[in-house]
Amino acid sequence: MTVLVDTNIVIALLDDDNFFHGWATEQVASLKASSPPLIVPDIVYCEVSVAMEHQDQMDQAIAEHGFERLSPSDEALFRAGKAYRQYKDLNNGPKLGVLPDYLIGAMAEVLNIPLLTANPKDFVGYFPDVVTIQPPDQVEQSPPAAVANIGNFEDLLGN
Repeated sequence: MTVLVDTNIVIALLDDDNFFHGWATEQVASLKASSPPLIVPDIVYCEVSVAMEHQDQMDQAIAEHGFERLSPSDEALFRAGKAYRQYKDLNNGPKLGVLPDYLIGAMAEVLNIPLLTANPKDFVGYFPDVVTIQPPDQVEQSPPAAVANIGNFEDLLGN
């Protein structure tokens, strides 16, 4: 089964001191062993590259973790725009960084694949059908009806 990888997961993998480093490393290893591919959307590549000095560093990080890249479809781009519009209609004023989250969520929704993320609250309200693979402690911070707590990859497979 294909899984979409969120920006915070790539950042956690690259930073040994990141709070989610251990969990993210375990999840990616399990996913790679059992069901590639792991997909990094172009927007995730862009967001993570902010911390890189050179493009070859970013390309190496993607290659080392065995991620594949994917550009969003027109359908995902349109769906992201609708989710962003919904956000703007419900909130007074823009929140920084929200449009990339909507693009990631829309891609997972349109592709009908799980999303590996350490921050499910960015997605569950606007993409309630997206299954998230998330740290178990994140479930308490998310609306229970809107998120499927997978906890880890083995749970997703029903093992």
